[in-house]
Amino acid sequence: MGFTKKYASTVLRLVYSSAIRVQGGTAVTGRWYFMIDGLECRTPSKIDVSILNNNGDNDHNPSVLLGICEQTSAGPIGVGDHSITVNVGHVPGYNDGDASSGW
Repeated sequence: MGFTKKYASTVLRLVYSSAIRVQGGTAVTGRWYFMIDGLECRTPSKIDVSILNNNGDNDHNPSVLLGICEQTSAGPIGVGDHSITVNVGHVPGYNDGDASSGW
């Protein structure tokens, strides 16, 4: 999704709401996270949520991913056109499951 940031003195408040789930066996995980212009938020911190499925269920969990982003590894998010994506990825140290959003 694209957006235009109009003022340099503002920060981004990001919200994503969906049913999320991960399945595929024992001790599988999925991680949902925001990226701005292809980079994760760095300041004040990453904005993400992870879930672990330890018994093969296919539960769809109502979830909200919410956070504030001032800058990415490229620096402060400046005035101008930008893109935001919600991504699903790997949780280090765990097996990847079949993670998805929605029904």
